[in-house]
Amino acid sequence: MSQKGGAYSPNTLQEHIALMLRDWAGIEKASSHSGRRALITNVIHNQKKSVKVAQKIAGHVSPSTTIIYEEPPEEEISDALSRISGHNEQEA
Repeated sequence: MSQKGGAYSPNTLQEHIALMLRDWAGIEKASSHSGRRALITNVIHNQKKSVKVAQKIAGHVSPSTTIIYEEPPEEEISDALSRISGHNEQEA
């Protein structure tokens, strides 16, 4: 409920969420979607849950909407490549 006793408009609610993320969580370029993205990405990458679990949490009808969050972070790609090159050097 707003201070005037009515419902928030979607835009006002998004602005408030972004403000909370910036001020309370210290996320400089925060938006309401960045918090949602962080949650879904955490479920898939840090908690190692399936895309189906993330889909249910996000409320997506189609898994194709959720699968975009499965894109691995650059650090994981770099780590995988360095492990391959390190493995190949040990064999040589």
